Amino acid sequence: MSDEKRFIDDLRRDERYSFELQRKGVNKSFYDANRMLHCPECGTTFNLFYSRAKLCAGCPSLVRGCELARCTHCHTEFPLNNFMSKRSSRVTSNYIESVIKRYHDTFGERPGQ
Repeated sequence: MSDEKRFIDDLRRDERYSFELQRKGVNKSFYDANRMLHCPECGTTFNLFYSRAKLCAGCPSLVRGCELARCTHCHTEFPLNNFMSKRSSRVTSNYIESVIKRYHDTFGERPGQ
């Protein structure tokens, strides 16, 4: 393994964002929304953004500040506070909601319809 790869692997999530992506213009909220989570029930690893966009698509709570993650394998819901701070959880949830709301506004679909 190269020294650079080992260095990047040792960095915390926020440090990896600053080092690799900030100079390329990747939004911090987008980076946080695409984090990988581990289900506390079954141990499956899944993408938070995919989970919220796909599994929670019909839930009206999705666009009302829901701070839960849903496992793509066993469908267990659990709070994002288990994986990030309360503030970070709120910011990430609001970002995902805004992206999904923009999608629904563009294509005329609404959760729960």
